Amino acid sequence: MSLRRASVGALLALATVVSGCGAPESPEAAVASDTASPTPTTRVPRYVDQSDRPLVVFDPCLDIPDEALVEAGYDPQSKDEDVVEADYHTFLICGFDTPQRQYGLNVYSSNITFAEEQEKVKDYSTPIVLDGRRALRKVPARSICGVSMETGYGILIVSRNIQLTRSDQNLEEERCVGIEETASIIARYLPEGT
Repeated sequence: MSLRRASVGALLALATVVSGCGAPESPEAAVASDTASPTPTTRVPRYVDQSDRPLVVFDPCLDIPDEALVEAGYDPQSKDEDVVEADYHTFLICGFDTPQRQYGLNVYSSNITFAEEQEKVKDYSTPIVLDGRRALRKVPARSICGVSMETGYGILIVSRNIQLTRSDQNLEEERCVGIEETASIIARYLPEGT
């Protein structure tokens, strides 16, 4: 019985919405409504902190298309999703592996400021410009290399690590090869204006 009431209630709500969408009163109004751009919808981030920082509007697990990952040399099916849940900032994280599991890629999208990131990584970073954005090239460890880019909501970090099971390469020479190109591929999908 309650299911039937819920269905009737839903139909009444739908009828109210539809009845409010009558035909335009003039041909000019019809033309104007046909050319008006649709209102963009904004997805609620998968985590929202309790701070007054901006929302993290780019989610690396949802907003990087498979073809971009393939172009960068990573397997979209290897996706590993994570979130740093803190009250004072947000980090949305997604990890990927190359098909041969030679490299791992971690992409972090955060609402910490670029200045905060600069201070945190000052001992092992170099300022660069990447696709017109302020960025930092970071080499924190022997098998890791990354790029932090400034965004309108905070930062985007693209970090690659060489799988420690590998013993066939010179880690010092190889660790940063191509990291800026990978970061550039991913940055293409940042929302416009960020």
